[in-house]
Formats: sequence, C-alpha cells, structure tokens
Amino acid sequence: MFKRNSKQRIEQLVERERQLEVQPLNADTSREASLAVQAYTQAARWFESSVAKDEKRKTRTWRGLALFFGVLAFMAIGAVLGLTPLKTVEAFLIRVENNSGFTDVVPVQKGQVGSGSEQDIQDEYWLAAYVRFRESYSFASSDANYAMVQLWSYPEVFAEYRNFQLSSKGYTEVLGNNRQLRVEINNVVFLDVDAGAAGKTKYRTAQVRFTKTVLDRNGLPDPLVSPVTWLGTVSFDYGNAPKNRKQRWLNPLGFGVAGYSVAQEIGGSQ
Repeated sequence: MFKRNSKQRIEQLVERERQLEVQPLNADTSREASLAVQAYTQAARWFESSVAKDEKRKTRTWRGLALFFGVLAFMAIGAVLGLTPLKTVEAFLIRVENNSGFTDVVPVQKGQVGSGSEQDIQDEYWLAAYVRFRESYSFASSDANYAMVQLWSYPEVFAEYRNFQLSSKGYTEVLGNNRQLRVEINNVVFLDVDAGAAGKTKYRTAQVRFTKTVLDRNGLPDPLVSPVTWLGTVSFDYGNAPKNRKQRWLNPLGFGVAGYSVAQEIGGSQ
C-alpha cells in the first residue's frame, strides 16, 4: 500500500511538471516550480532510503546464499573425493562344471584366482579336511578318520556318523579291506556370509562339492564303478573347544560341525 501511494504521488508530480512547462513563467508558476523541485528532492531521498536500500539488502542476501551453497557444494565434492579411496572393486569368475552344469563363484584377489578373505580361506581348509575324514575310506586309516570326525563334530552330528558306520551300510562292512574311497574336493561355497552378525545365527553354513571314487586295494580306480559327485551342506562354528592338550594339537581353533547332510548331484557321475 505504501509503495502504491508513493508511485501515485510521483506520477502526480510528473504530471504537474508537464503542466508547468506549458504555462507562462510568473510568480505563481515560479513558486509552484520551486515546490516541484522540493518534491522531486524528497522523492529522490525516499527512493534512496527505501527502494535502493531494499535492493541492496536483497543483493547482499542472495550473495550470502550463493556463497553458502557454493561452500556446501565444495564440501560435498570433498566428501565424495575423500570416500573414493575406500571403494574397492572385487573381481569374480563364474565357473561352470561341464558335466553337471553346477555353477559357482570364484573370487579373484591379489592377482590369484580362488583366493578370498583370510576367514574364508581358514573355513575352507577346515571344511575340506572334515569332509575328507568323513567321506573317504581306507581300512588302514578308518580308525583315525573315525576319531577325527568325532573330535570335529558336535555330539548329535557324530551320533549320526557313528550309527551309519556301525550299520550294515557302513564303509567297513561294505568295502572291507579290498576297496577304498578317495574324496576330491571340487569347491566350497558359503551360503550365509553374514553368519555371526547381530540377529543372525552363530553357525556358518557352506556347501561342499566333492567327488568320491572307488579304488581297489592297489589304489587304482575301479573300472566297474563310476565316480560320483556329491553336495554336502555343513553348518559349523568355532565353539567346540578342545578339552586337553592332545585335542588342542588336532583342533586348535575349536572347529565344530553342528549340521551335516549330503545329496548326490544330479548328473554328477563323471
């Protein structure tokens, strides 16, 4: 409202000046001209004190905002540049088994194919060793294998293994001292990489793919029996603490299998 009234006042003064220009100069017109000059002077002062200051204030405000957002943008760019070195690129190879079509992921780290984190490498070692002890057979080493499976298994898992070996389907009963079972570990795939995290099970689970080959007493493959590929699912942790020094020599980290099952791979005969 104030600005509109001021605008109307200026327009009236301009119209009055135009009228003075066309009128003859006398005492009355001279006085009115003097009043007009005073009015223009007041209008100029008002413009300087009101409109000009307002525009300067707006300019300072926008300049401050531009400076603030400029600094903010540079900070964001700096944060991104600071995080860039923390980003890592992990390479993987997809491996496909020719006969069965089984697919797994092979990590590539430090220029070596098949390497992974230190924890994965450690877990793979214990898993591969456990499966070899449990699934392989030689009459001469059967007692040693039996003892290692017992040491590395929790009671429920070992009870299943013991019942199988003592049954009519056990390796000693079926193979005797004339045949052997050779186990070759093909690969290990971890099924729950975040096991042990908050809200997760403490056991880690992995799938171990292995091939069993029947050998004769001379250690040669039996031509009458084809090798068979199996998939073993193993749940484990490191809470199976050794009870004495002898056990600590054989199981220093307390590796323990809490779940174990195997299934023949479809199309897994080789």
